[in-house]
Amino acid sequence: MDPWLLLGQPPDPVPSIGVHPRHDQIRNTGPPRLLKQQGCPACQRLEIQVAVGINHLAFLRDVWRIFTTQVHDCPMSTFSPDISIIVPVLNDAAELAGLLENLAGQRGTCFELIVCDGGSHDHTCHLIATEAPRLPFRLRLVESRRGRGAQMNAGAAAAGAEILLFLHADSRVEESDGITVALMAFRAFGYGIPVAARFRLRFRRSSAAASRSYFYHEAKARLNRADCIRGDQGYMIRRQDFELLGRYDEALPYLEDVRLAHAVEKHGGWLLLPATLDTSARRFEQEGFRERQIASAIIINAFTTGWNELLTSLPELYHCGPSGTLDLEALLGGVTRMLKSGDPAWRRRFWRATGRHLAANAWQFFFWIDVRSAYLRGHSPDRVGQRWLGLYQRLLQGTCSSYPAGVIAELLARLWFWQLIFKETRRTG
Repeated sequence: MDPWLLLGQPPDPVPSIGVHPRHDQIRNTGPPRLLKQQGCPACQRLEIQVAVGINHLAFLRDVWRIFTTQVHDCPMSTFSPDISIIVPVLNDAAELAGLLENLAGQRGTCFELIVCDGGSHDHTCHLIATEAPRLPFRLRLVESRRGRGAQMNAGAAAAGAEILLFLHADSRVEESDGITVALMAFRAFGYGIPVAARFRLRFRRSSAAASRSYFYHEAKARLNRADCIRGDQGYMIRRQDFELLGRYDEALPYLEDVRLAHAVEKHGGWLLLPATLDTSARRFEQEGFRERQIASAIIINAFTTGWNELLTSLPELYHCGPSGTLDLEALLGGVTRMLKSGDPAWRRRFWRATGRHLAANAWQFFFWIDVRSAYLRGHSPDRVGQRWLGLYQRLLQGTCSSYPAGVIAELLARLWFWQLIFKETRRTG
């Protein structure tokens, strides 16, 4: 794996409760404990990581509901949704049709679906108008200006429930009671600090062949760290916390999920839900896994180092060639021109910040060893151990945060970037 593609931070231990994977019981494990985020072979329980206490009344209410509620028992005459699902779309009719079918199979929870359209030119609006009367849940259309952050904010403003769930059009809830079980787990924690939750991630690929690279990203998405959490996992959050954190950032048409993930981590905590969300790997497959990962590394580094000029210019630099693959040469060329045009003092600060960012992510080399071991043993992403990651945290984390480590990482980052440009130039020249 390309070392520059390893971005993120290791999770810090936080109080946890145990959740049985069959979803038929959520049990309090007593006082908050520090637990490793690792699967248990005996019962394969998933450790949900949080930083707030148990809300027992909400828990008992939800347990009663899941055993007494009939499928889609949600009378429209007295409709009061338990949760509002918000989905931004832009010419996503094909994917939206699949999501509607998927959500129609959910049981045990009354919910509404708010589709936020940013100006589609396909038959998205016609699809909603046609399918709304047939669906066992309320379907609403909200129109807003283009931009995923702005669209989801508009949907949140129109939502009728106090708990919001932001999904993408290509999301699919794997279990038929996935939303119910996720809502139970989320409600099990009382109010206090802002808490948001996300699903376990699984990529929906066109090929059934095993892939270590996809497996790695699925495992990393389970880590309780903002740098590892993205919007394709779905974000569940209470309305008051969403407002308290400033809602989605609308300054750019992208990175709204990254900014909210960091805001949640700074002011509260993240919860890993005991349900799985499938997301399409279509863009990875079309644009190229390697190309998309390199582009993501450059974009996240620009976000971390505060290079707003590059983020603003991305719509002009990020595009695909005739074959559908991401035009990496165009992106790298634009980055190079912007670097050369910058002030020398700014360039030194940028590369120094890049070095610190890269050094702080050295943990991923060790996590990759843990992931590789689990992959070769045929384990699921939930059962990836943290032996090597733990070794890094105990012995090397402080060293990698030092000034010398940042200088070394800066030199490696410069070498990686210029050899990448050289390779792309030779490949396309």
